[in-house]
Amino acid sequence: MIIEGYMLKYLDTIWAVKGCYHPEGFAVAVPRVYKGMKIKRMEDALKLVHQKFPFLFKYVEEIGFEVPLVPLKDCEILDPFNKIVEDEVAIEFMKYFKGNIGVTGSMLYSNSHNDMDFLSTSEENYQILLELREKGITSPLKVVNESEVEGLNEKDFLYLKENRVLEGVFKGVPYTFKIVKCEDFGIVEGKEKFEGVVKILKAEKPYSLPVKYYTDKGIYLTSFRTRYTELKERTKLYVNGILLKRNKFLDLDLDLAKEVKIL
Repeated sequence: MIIEGYMLKYLDTIWAVKGCYHPEGFAVAVPRVYKGMKIKRMEDALKLVHQKFPFLFKYVEEIGFEVPLVPLKDCEILDPFNKIVEDEVAIEFMKYFKGNIGVTGSMLYSNSHNDMDFLSTSEENYQILLELREKGITSPLKVVNESEVEGLNEKDFLYLKENRVLEGVFKGVPYTFKIVKCEDFGIVEGKEKFEGVVKILKAEKPYSLPVKYYTDKGIYLTSFRTRYTELKERTKLYVNGILLKRNKFLDLDLDLAKEVKIL
């Protein structure tokens, strides 16, 4: 099963698979490397698809809008769990964790990298990340790459980054550790603009993707992006975005938001 963290080679472009739902024979994906240029922002990736690959866009009711659907029959699938890892620091870090640990990002599609991106489907590994931070084996990540800042302002982006264990530094090398535990969100039956303040009452799924937080407005905050993991209960956020009216719950998808502020 293809999930968030897998990558594809299609039309001389490296694509990053997004999310958990993928129609039969296709993967929802966005360009990560195009003609040697690395694309970090989702806005830029979607703009590139509109310009160079507009034929890929299709409406998917489980997602609620048009997304790029890459045909798997025409792709080389890069499986994070089949990649042979040779980097000594990465190998040492992976030994701390339980279950099958994969690598994604530049470690998956190339032989050179400046940071380490890992993928797991076991939520047990979050506790291990906490222990590694408490013991000082890892340290907080205190640097923001301007090309990554999107949705949040730089101040909030850095504050959250410094206070999560899913990102950090090990042996001088920055890491990101994605834990993916898929959930059926149902289908989108309608949507409307949303602008206002919400307070997290219950962090139901704060560290595995997609994250899910129940708020005081009776709606859920969701996201597949690491930047919105590990949010604490009682946190207040200003959100300017889109409310997806799913048949299972009301979904304020932070990945679609124009702006998110920590209050």
